[in-house]
Amino acid sequence: MLITLPLQLAFAQQLNVEIRGVDGKLKENVESLLEIKRLANNDNQDSLSAYRIRYLHRQAAKDIRQALEPFGYYHVQVNSELKTQTTPWLALYNITLNEPVRIGDVSWVIKGEAENDPAFQAWAATHRPQTGEVFNHQRYESAKSKLNQLASEHGYHQAEFTEHQVRVDIASNRANITVVFDSGPRYHFGPVSFSAAELTDAFLQRYVTFAPGDPYYAEKVLDLQMALVDSQYFESVIIKPLWPESGSTEVPIDVDTTPNAKSHYRVGLGYGTDTGARLTFAQDRRWVNDSGHHYQAALRLSQVQSTGSFTYIIPGRSPRTDSYRLRGEVSNKRNEEQHSKKYLVGVSDIRRLGGWQRTYALDLMQENFSIGDFEEGNSQFLVPRTHWNYISARDRLNVNEGYRIELGLKGGSDSVLSDTTFVSATASAKSILPFTDRWRVISRLALGATKVDDFSVLPPSLRFFTGGDNSVRGYGYEQLGPRNADGAVIGGRYLVAGSVEFDYRFAEQWRVAVFTDIGNVMLEPNQPLKQSIGFGFRWISPIGSIRLDFAQAIDEPDKPWRLHFTLGPDL
Repeated sequence: MLITLPLQLAFAQQLNVEIRGVDGKLKENVESLLEIKRLANNDNQDSLSAYRIRYLHRQAAKDIRQALEPFGYYHVQVNSELKTQTTPWLALYNITLNEPVRIGDVSWVIKGEAENDPAFQAWAATHRPQTGEVFNHQRYESAKSKLNQLASEHGYHQAEFTEHQVRVDIASNRANITVVFDSGPRYHFGPVSFSAAELTDAFLQRYVTFAPGDPYYAEKVLDLQMALVDSQYFESVIIKPLWPESGSTEVPIDVDTTPNAKSHYRVGLGYGTDTGARLTFAQDRRWVNDSGHHYQAALRLSQVQSTGSFTYIIPGRSPRTDSYRLRGEVSNKRNEEQHSKKYLVGVSDIRRLGGWQRTYALDLMQENFSIGDFEEGNSQFLVPRTHWNYISARDRLNVNEGYRIELGLKGGSDSVLSDTTFVSATASAKSILPFTDRWRVISRLALGATKVDDFSVLPPSLRFFTGGDNSVRGYGYEQLGPRNADGAVIGGRYLVAGSVEFDYRFAEQWRVAVFTDIGNVMLEPNQPLKQSIGFGFRWISPIGSIRLDFAQAIDEPDKPWRLHFTLGPDL
């Protein structure tokens, strides 16, 4: 006899699951462990077995209780209901958590040399479970994991848990914790050995920031690896702490390197509304000798300025941050009515002092220039200068919060290879501050002042100019400031340029912005400032923000809206 079951008894067309009474991480864990929920999430619901749905529904209360126990809830009540008269079927679970299990007695002992280590005392103050807290098994395991990690980072190579247990008394709603952690001895750095044949051991040892006998820190080993990778000498760097198997607590460090290609060539194309189309040819000679000397040669061509440069770099005592540089440069600039040719040779000493990068430099330069039809000159200057730069930001390419400060001072004397005496000081700052998850305010200010005996002798490269993509938008590149009888911008002795910008992240990699810029260049410090307003779009690319701005000079309403296009980090 052939018996045909009603279709509804054999199959359910679809299934929905609702979980009520919990939210956040508790609900997430219930949904991940509740098998009937995973069944409902199945893309193919046309052939769900009614028998299997009913079976999993009967198991659901058990699944829910198990999912909530790691969070300290051992007295959970679940009211389950399966509605089969609806389409789709509905499995409904109302959860009552009741009183959680709380931590009772805590015995958490650290033995060994770490017992008096300040780092472990700080860990205990913030991570050790406290009596009265809701017992959360994940936090308990996380505390143990962080303690193990701390021991590994601080050179306690033999550290282990000799005892760790949690006794949950459901009747009294208490969880008693007993943990004994034996750190064993602390290890110390031994000698560092390098495999690189291209560079001397004495030079590479200058990258090492620790000495034999210093306490071991994993962070210092990682910092050494990153410094060697950043040096561009090596394609790969593998560092191996050689943990001793004997009773010694000294850890020799073995550094295995693979050399990079000796020369690196770069060709680049670009465009900026200030400079027009750009073409770059460059060569980096990654090392010239076994003392790590290297050079950079570049030819940069653009519609406004073309420059050829050669820089020879001698690493300093701390080669990652300090260097001595010999530089030669030839440039040809033609912008509106301004034309100049500059020849320069210079030396500089660059060092990292705390968070500041400090530069001392001495440049000998000659510049032939003309501005309009009537102003021209041929000037020579010996310019000592110093520059200080400080940047604070976690991620330079995608800055959510940070700031930058720059200070500069330079001058020349007509008694020492200069055509006139002058002193010039500059200061600038830029900050990025978030005030919601999606909104930022970006502000910047640049100031400059020059005291000079004869301004007409000062070449354009030593004068102040403003206007353009990175100063006062809405104006052309370096087209703000005093003009001569030809109407050509001649530059000035004083500079003020500032901006306030609000931007909103409306998608993961996209922002929209509104801004106002204000500034000017002046021969005397009492001249009015010019202002512009505008809006723009930003795409957060892998190489920094790509910015497209539209700006209008509100002081000169006859000027059209101007397009500005820039690329690079926000700081």
